[in-house]
Amino acid sequence: MREAGIQQTDGSPVISPRRQPRQGGYPRGHETRERIIQAAFVVFADEGYVGASTRRIASAAGVNTPALRYYFDSKEGLHRACGQFIVDSVMRELKPALERATIALAGDRQDAVEGLCYLLETLAETAIPTAYSDKSSRFIARCDADRVGPASGMVEEGIVGPVHAAAARLVARALGRDPGAADVRLRTVMIMCELTAVHGRRDQTLAFIGWNSFSTENIGIVKQAFSEHVRRLLAF
Repeated sequence: MREAGIQQTDGSPVISPRRQPRQGGYPRGHETRERIIQAAFVVFADEGYVGASTRRIASAAGVNTPALRYYFDSKEGLHRACGQFIVDSVMRELKPALERATIALAGDRQDAVEGLCYLLETLAETAIPTAYSDKSSRFIARCDADRVGPASGMVEEGIVGPVHAAAARLVARALGRDPGAADVRLRTVMIMCELTAVHGRRDQTLAFIGWNSFSTENIGIVKQAFSEHVRRLLAF
């Protein structure tokens, strides 16, 4: 991009660094940006935030290093973009369940239980493999282990926090208690910890059960088990 009105000593115009415009950019910019993020998931998971290099990520994405800087400015910006990509993707999937949870709070105890079961079932469905889920899961696990880089904590703040808050309100409604009561929070934690079986410890769970993956059919079994456990825990 030429900066009008400014010239170098030899009379030629000054060329300022090209920045990403609000619309457009490199050809097929959206696809390129997402491809870089997908490659970054793998490299950050393998090498951690400190060890990963922008050159390695660019190579894995099939772009040059200036292209990576064009879209993300720096390694820090890319790491943050990876975290935001996960938060946006998961919360988009959870939106109907969270909206249903809000409606359930205006109903009776049974409505609250049904809303909680639906929320857990929706969370379980996010374990079904997609084009990016395995990569992003490994990225999250590395962030949790290292606690380094701007994406560390983004999933906790952007997904876990809002989901646990919604679950606690539903548990409180089902029990007829205050959401801040100790027993409400304890039961909420007990219920939400079940999700580690299909997310945080998915490989161990699959090996123990003898499944190859959390297929749609297998997730159906998981969802049924979750619902039965919630009803027992809340005496329904």
